[in-house]
Amino acid sequence: MKILMLTSETVPFAKSGGLADMVSALSSALHTRGHDVRILLPLYDMIPKDNLKRLDSVSIDMIHRHEDAAFWEGRFGEVPVYFLESDKYFNRKGIYGPTPASSYPDNAHRYTLLSHSFVELCRSLEWYPEILHTHDWPTATACLYLRQEKDFPDCATVFSIHNMGYQGTYGRTDLPWMGMDVSALHDYHMLKDGYMNFLKTGIENNDMITTVSPNYAREIRTLSYGEGLDQSLNHRRDSLRGILNGVDYTSWNPESDPLIAPDNYSYFDLSGKKACKRRLQTRMGLPEEEETPLFAMITRLVSQKGIEELCRPGYGILEDFCREKKVQAVILGTGEPWCEQELTRLSKELPNLAVKITYNEELSHLIEAGADFFMMPSRYEPCGLNQLYSLKYGTLPIVRRTGGLADSVRDPMDEGENRATGFVFNNADALSFRGALNRAVECWENSRETIRHMRIRGMREDFSWTESACSYIGVYEEALLKRQSTEPAPPAPAATDYDENLFLD
Repeated sequence: MKILMLTSETVPFAKSGGLADMVSALSSALHTRGHDVRILLPLYDMIPKDNLKRLDSVSIDMIHRHEDAAFWEGRFGEVPVYFLESDKYFNRKGIYGPTPASSYPDNAHRYTLLSHSFVELCRSLEWYPEILHTHDWPTATACLYLRQEKDFPDCATVFSIHNMGYQGTYGRTDLPWMGMDVSALHDYHMLKDGYMNFLKTGIENNDMITTVSPNYAREIRTLSYGEGLDQSLNHRRDSLRGILNGVDYTSWNPESDPLIAPDNYSYFDLSGKKACKRRLQTRMGLPEEEETPLFAMITRLVSQKGIEELCRPGYGILEDFCREKKVQAVILGTGEPWCEQELTRLSKELPNLAVKITYNEELSHLIEAGADFFMMPSRYEPCGLNQLYSLKYGTLPIVRRTGGLADSVRDPMDEGENRATGFVFNNADALSFRGALNRAVECWENSRETIRHMRIRGMREDFSWTESACSYIGVYEEALLKRQSTEPAPPAPAATDYDENLFLD
């Protein structure tokens, strides 16, 4: 199959979360299986052009605006990667906003330009995909632009939801600058609570919908996790599939990871993990204490990730846990200012807590390798990747039972000690989180052999992309069958004369 991945981010070029890892890893896995897969994303300011080749200049017709742009070409391994250059919209700091916790006010204009640009790219390349695979709200409207074109009669669309918490909500006055007529709002079910909702548009209008774990696919159809879109998801439930993300073991494998060399290790010989622990303790300014359990967390410091349960003053468990237990803790991440400030304060007061407010890929690998336990108290977690990395590195995950965390970690109280790979707690509250941490400490102090067996069991788990890529191929085949067996959808209405009053409440 010829497959175009349309995305707002992908590693190693631009990353804010797991979406970037998934797109590149899935693309590589599909390429390995002989599919012609290509990626298109914006040429952000942080992406160097040194190893890129400039292709055609284009003028993208958005009806009420004609945007001058250009395409560049690079590679991720053997996968071609194309970049949309538009200084007006993408030559800025950051991806969605100048900081991880902010958004640019014209993101509707920026990402609808990206969503429309694949048409010009395909024409320029004289290459037309059979599958247009879009990811999250920034590319959710691409299926509507596809319907305006005659060059893509047999192209099926697949839309992946990575996080229901980010939906792309904009006012109706943005619609004409998307190249759409006001009738599109209702014809394509774009409205939620009186506003355009890009995520809802993607759910309602693509041939197939996927999300990043089987459990999350079930959760988001409920009132608790659907973020107001559970009705749309239930309406499309026959087209919704949950596929657990895989791990790119060429990048995340303690046996071959260059970022922890020369202390690489495997489940046959864990001595390198002890060396990584000593290196991590030294790097973070902690005493080299092999017998003290080291707890770690690498995360975006946002509410979804359970940061209130971690360190909200008067509520979070971190301060008392570090004061009351003989433990060490390491935290790496950026996010909400209050959390950055609180963690910085605590790290100055607690000698057994080390915090780095930054993003650092090399340090992330050392933390995964050197820690004994990895904390993921997420309020919700569509898939999660760090618990999969942790399993591979013999670092026991402590997770809340939600989304992909529930699909990938087995607790001894549920599965028995002979199958357990980590510790799982049920409720999204500080007390439940602390209870799981206490169980981990108790196991460390009383049964180190159980810890060793859990480590080895986790390291032997296979969360590679082999099975997941096959599942996506099955979804692509379903989408093609749907496209071939249904009447052609009416074209999305393009904007004509623009009367501002039509778009005002």
